[in-house]
Amino acid sequence: MESAYITSIGKFLPGEPIGNDEMESYLGKIGDRASKVRHRILKSNGIQQRYYAIDSEQKTRYQNSEMAALAVRDALSYLNLEPHAIDLLACSTTLPDLTVPGFASMVHGELTEFSPLETVSLQGVCCAGVAALNYASSQVQLGKRRNTLAVASEFASRLFKSGHFEADQQYKITQKVPFDTEFLRWMLSDGAGALVIQNNPAFEQLSLRVDWIELVSHAHHYPVCMYAGTADESAQKSWLDYPSYAEAVQDGAFHLRQDIRRLDEVIKLGVTGWLKLIEAGRVKPEEIDWLLCHYSSHFFRSKIVELLEKANCMIPEEKWFTNLYTRGNTGCASIYLMLEELFHSGKLQPGQKIFCFVPESGRYTTAYMMLTVVERHALYSIGQGEKTTVINAPEIKLTPENEAAENSVAADLLRQLTLVWLDFEQQLYGVSLIRKLERGDFTREDYKRLLCNLRPQVVEGARWIARAASNMLDFRLRSLFIGHAQDEHRDYQMLERNYVSVGGELSEIVNSPKNIGSQALSAFIFQQASQENPLDLLGSMFIIEGLGNRLAGKWAKQIKATLNLTDDQVSFLAYHGENDESHLGKLEAILNADWLTAEIAEKIVNTARVTARLYQLQLEEMR
Repeated sequence: MESAYITSIGKFLPGEPIGNDEMESYLGKIGDRASKVRHRILKSNGIQQRYYAIDSEQKTRYQNSEMAALAVRDALSYLNLEPHAIDLLACSTTLPDLTVPGFASMVHGELTEFSPLETVSLQGVCCAGVAALNYASSQVQLGKRRNTLAVASEFASRLFKSGHFEADQQYKITQKVPFDTEFLRWMLSDGAGALVIQNNPAFEQLSLRVDWIELVSHAHHYPVCMYAGTADESAQKSWLDYPSYAEAVQDGAFHLRQDIRRLDEVIKLGVTGWLKLIEAGRVKPEEIDWLLCHYSSHFFRSKIVELLEKANCMIPEEKWFTNLYTRGNTGCASIYLMLEELFHSGKLQPGQKIFCFVPESGRYTTAYMMLTVVERHALYSIGQGEKTTVINAPEIKLTPENEAAENSVAADLLRQLTLVWLDFEQQLYGVSLIRKLERGDFTREDYKRLLCNLRPQVVEGARWIARAASNMLDFRLRSLFIGHAQDEHRDYQMLERNYVSVGGELSEIVNSPKNIGSQALSAFIFQQASQENPLDLLGSMFIIEGLGNRLAGKWAKQIKATLNLTDDQVSFLAYHGENDESHLGKLEAILNADWLTAEIAEKIVNTARVTARLYQLQLEEMR
């Protein structure tokens, strides 16, 4: 395998930057009325300016393929490389100008100075640009190509012209635009980036070696989140399935939509993959010099930080680089435009590591990329009266002073527990009952069944915690467990009241037998609690308290809204959503104790993993 180097980066941003107060003069007021949600969305996303390829009369100034070609020419202007030397053009976008032919063919058509070459079109959302770079760099690494181009370009603004929304039949009836449709109107903007990838670094200037690229799809577990071409959130009816194009327009099938309720899950999946890369040794947080994280809104930056801090994998924020606030969210071109600005900033030094993280909401895809800054050196030797230039790209070696110090046992434990939790939470979305809740198909019978099947575990919670306390050798842990058992021992009564309030009989829930998962979970935890000094049960508490803190409150709100219930009918789940955070905080503090060893940490993680799987089985077996 050869190495692949990004030797030049170019960009194209159409027109002058457009401030927040100018946006509606370009996109148009829907029904001649100012938007009621624009200020709220802009305050959340933090974007101060962006670029549009339409003018104030909503006329197109540059086609998407034209912007891509202009970015290519900009990238080539920094190199002594003739256009005819390019042997591969990989182009990506979310929505090309035409449905046929491919986007790369249209970009090549703009580049009349190029020779015949291989083209490949990659269509997607935010990760499509990384996919284009992955293909282009892979071809160089395999030795099949020498000089390639990866391009990412987006032209979102023309989707958001006011007339498109006014043609929607639903708007004509209600005079309102659904939030999931209008939301993206104030989020996305236009622009293009281009990367030149070669099999050698650039002469006498910095290059970026492509160390590895990883793309992961989770579409098999999740529905669509960001979509166009259908008005149906299940994505079972395409715009091509309508009797006529006019009916597809009237039904709003061409609107770009975003299910904002699912965006947190996109971030969690992305961070889960990040933690797995750390576990595999492919990412070492202490060695990262620059983090380029594509978050679509400033709101999600804090979500990422929170997850990384809980896993003790936080990369200091002074190492984060973004231009979201000045260039806007340009979809698949965003990571290219971030790299372009950093590349030309003068801040990069040879040997630095750049880690790129791109979560995509389309149907839950995440991309990761590691780059190393390298410098090309010229060595001169005299032989037989001639001067020969020998180009040498030395291997980057870390000095002992720069080698990463090993994480402490506590830091490793928190990271591994966070990874177990995120995997567990991801698997829960595959459980039938939870999928019904997410879809809004949840019924009162489903709610009763949930409460009925949870009761045995809740009743026994205080019991196994008390048993574990009696076997603890450490007085502080014994006190912690006893106090926790005291907090939990009456929770089942609240659960029973909720059950009766939605039409259930008290005798039904009291006498309901345990399902297979409940039996397995109970047997496992009681068996562990009966051992001497059962420190590993901290792993069980991490999972169970985490579920209460991170999911119970959310479920309470969803169930209340779906079934039109009152607060006192979902009080059990709501209570745990509000109060388990303090329990979890105490638990995380305990995990930093001086008695923690690598052997104990391994047992805690294993017990957490088993508890998560059996809890999932408990939910799967609800009948």
